[in-house]
Amino acid sequence: MDWTDTARGRERRERQAQLAVPDRLPLLAPEQRALLRRWAAKDSPERRRTTLLAAIRGERIEDAEALCELLLREGWIARREQLVGGRWQWETLVWRDLPRLQALLDVSSPRQRKDQRALQLAQAQDWLQARSDAANADALDPDLLDELAAALAQLVQDTALRPDLLATRLALLQAIAAWHDDAAQGTRRDFALRAGGGTKALTHADWRWLEGQFDLERRRIARFAPMLWLAGALRLQWQAHAVDLAPLRCLGLPLADVLRTDATSAPVRWWLIENRASFERQAQLRRPGLALAWLPGRPSAAWLQAMDRLLALAPAPAWISADIDPAGVDIACTAGALWDARGLDWAPHEMDPSQLLATVQHWPLNAHDHQLLDRLAQRAAMPAALRALCDSMRQAGRKAEQEAWL
Repeated sequence: MDWTDTARGRERRERQAQLAVPDRLPLLAPEQRALLRRWAAKDSPERRRTTLLAAIRGERIEDAEALCELLLREGWIARREQLVGGRWQWETLVWRDLPRLQALLDVSSPRQRKDQRALQLAQAQDWLQARSDAANADALDPDLLDELAAALAQLVQDTALRPDLLATRLALLQAIAAWHDDAAQGTRRDFALRAGGGTKALTHADWRWLEGQFDLERRRIARFAPMLWLAGALRLQWQAHAVDLAPLRCLGLPLADVLRTDATSAPVRWWLIENRASFERQAQLRRPGLALAWLPGRPSAAWLQAMDRLLALAPAPAWISADIDPAGVDIACTAGALWDARGLDWAPHEMDPSQLLATVQHWPLNAHDHQLLDRLAQRAAMPAALRALCDSMRQAGRKAEQEAWL
């Protein structure tokens, strides 16, 4: 074997084979390949012997020494050695072409992982900005946009997140958005099937992260079957069987069962309430003649269908109460369209400018809110009370959640 030895001081040298850096890897045993992948996983152009031997896991020191000799003979490394007791002992390994070796081993370097992470996050930010600027009004849900932006900001801050986990989290953001856009409603297994291709595709860690970033119930991703929550002066009948809600605080019924309802008692008025805590507080009062329903944020097509079934059996005017924010106005109009379609009256309730101005909440309108206000201003069929509320929000520059007063 021909070597090139370069003196590096008294009794020290740097040795390398007189070969060009190879285009392919030598034949390696699985253990050797695993060890070499660990050695090549950092961007440092040289590695000390003590550091490399510390990377040994199931291998023997003899195997590591043999791997180093093989790399030297094949031309992948130069080796800095010291003469000790008449024998040359290597101290440092110097990569001759680390990027080529990493590519052949399919190992990403820290620099590559950093660049990949930056590209993934930049693409996600472009996607979110495009969504915010979209002409499709259905995609302009300020609450969801805020949640998506906050979740993306958290991922930007979490620099320790592995690239594969970052890719999974970013894919979940898009899956949540697609679920919203399709007005989907279902269980967590339904969402996992759509997002990951299997009902158990998401790990416990994935669900914990989603729970920390999104109000999943409001996004119509339930732990169990989708429900319609009702309370008040209402009796539902399925042929010879019936459920009377009057003595109960509230009751959740599967949407499929609501669609099978044969008959109901007729309330004096329906009252749809968006905030869950507000719904339960009002349900506890049991006001005569009022039938209450929890309006779960932007209602799904399935929820609207179930509510419309009850409205067909028990037509009555409605109050609709949602948050005093642009999304709340949009939600109220979406639910109110059921009453419009049947020629029934409905009106926003507890959604007055006076409540906005009196509340201690001072939540400023953000860019997403202003975009939705602009869209709402172009909507011809909107109750005058809601149009006035939009004007008040724009003038005050803020919004509020109904739980503060209802």
